[in-house]
Amino acid sequence: MPDNDVCVVNARVITMDDRRTVADAFRFCDGVVVSVGDRESVLRVPGDPEIVDLHGATVLPGLIDAHSHLELLAYAWEIAEDCRAGRVSSVAEIVDVLRDKANKTPTGEWVLGQGEHYQHLKLTEGRYPDRHDLDQVSMNHPVMYRASYHLNVFNSRALQLLGVDDDTPDAPGGRIERDTDGTATGRTYDMFAALGGPQPPLGALVDGIKRAQQRYLSVGVTALGDIMLHTEGLDALLALEDDLLLRVAVYPKLPTILSKEDITSGRLGEHFATADPARLRLKGVKIFLDGGLTAGAAALHDDYPGQPGYRGELAYTDEEVCEIVRIVDDADLQIAMHAIGDRALDQAIDAVEALPEARHGVLRHRIEHAGNMFMTSERVKRLARAGIVPVPQPAFLLTTAPGYIKHLGRDRIGPVMPFRTLIDAGLPVPGNSDAIGITPDQHHPFPAMQAAISRRSQDGAVLDPQEAITVDEAIAMYTRWAAHSLGRENEIGSIEIGKHADFVVTGADPLTAPDLGAITVEATWLGGRKVYSR
Repeated sequence: MPDNDVCVVNARVITMDDRRTVADAFRFCDGVVVSVGDRESVLRVPGDPEIVDLHGATVLPGLIDAHSHLELLAYAWEIAEDCRAGRVSSVAEIVDVLRDKANKTPTGEWVLGQGEHYQHLKLTEGRYPDRHDLDQVSMNHPVMYRASYHLNVFNSRALQLLGVDDDTPDAPGGRIERDTDGTATGRTYDMFAALGGPQPPLGALVDGIKRAQQRYLSVGVTALGDIMLHTEGLDALLALEDDLLLRVAVYPKLPTILSKEDITSGRLGEHFATADPARLRLKGVKIFLDGGLTAGAAALHDDYPGQPGYRGELAYTDEEVCEIVRIVDDADLQIAMHAIGDRALDQAIDAVEALPEARHGVLRHRIEHAGNMFMTSERVKRLARAGIVPVPQPAFLLTTAPGYIKHLGRDRIGPVMPFRTLIDAGLPVPGNSDAIGITPDQHHPFPAMQAAISRRSQDGAVLDPQEAITVDEAIAMYTRWAAHSLGRENEIGSIEIGKHADFVVTGADPLTAPDLGAITVEATWLGGRKVYSR
């Protein structure tokens, strides 16, 4: 007899299968779905199941975030001091908040602050803090303010500890800002890893990831494609063991976690040898081809506005990217290439196209942030022909997209998040957040779904309404299409026989609700076990 035989009945089960079946009931044994249909048919299966009556509530497959950052969420939500716009409105207030933190922190230990994308546009001074501002926090503590992973500001003590002086070179794809005298201002762009930026203790990261996991479960997310940027983050994830509830497909970053030799030798997979692959598995490799537009470090074909001759930097040559893509493909792993600027985007597409044609689409190589902007008709066709998965961020419609437009202009970037165009071209766009803690709810799928439907940002602006998608497509983004991007469509992404019993009970039916962003998650089940209840 199965250990866990359960029939869910009296429900509206939006299965998200190929036929978009809406069932009344389903049954699972030992965490796997064995029957879907009406009450009578699922009870016909032999056995003595437990009956879970949902009294007409709606059920969706467990939601999937195809591009997450557990270690950065742990940092932003649980470790760093909150310096976001909801709490501060000026550089002076950032200094005050961090000074209070320093007064409670032992001398010599790091004081860390978390801000948000384009925060300088919201601060009274119209700029980010610099080393002189953060020196007012403390000269006895290293201090760091983070606007995003791409933009970190250090005080003088921190720069000294990190070995930054007037002669420190910029890393490929990164930049240390300097004043007219050549002295570092404290602002750094895509230099955090290269400078050996501060990492929290393992125990703090483990605890932070546990709490981040609970936040995900509370919004119905049961699986992630997690981008790991540092060895400390991967060590913390592996240390969770039985406390890891989410299904996590991991993409460690080259070169901060692994080397090309780790990939070719198979050593990379040894980290996951004892992990339960249903919960934790190695899926691919992440590389950064350029920096972030929010940090002015994305690689563009044309000059940045007001910066003649500056177009951002590529982290690799074309030949180097082609070699890395080939090595990863030969290892039967996905490549996930960060490419924000149009120059980096073209470099990424070129590298996948350079693979033998028979390999196109086999592993569904990904370009992270492709589809946020710069989506010309020719690039869309090339993505489709090469079987590349574009991974744009629906949640950015709410927060970051208006900044893209202000930064570069509509004429230059084209429609932001052109989901209608991508889907019509046959590209299954995966739902994801790229949440790093810059806003409290960026990890929440339902507001992002609503934004993809309404095209309305948090400030009320309607962005490129011709790119709106349907409710069904918005749900597919965070279920079957996200599963497809992770190569897990046979395990998760829909409620069907043979798949994991991962599902969400919602407070309203998303197919009829006027605002998906207001939908509540009443319960989350993972592997046939309730892991969250409102």
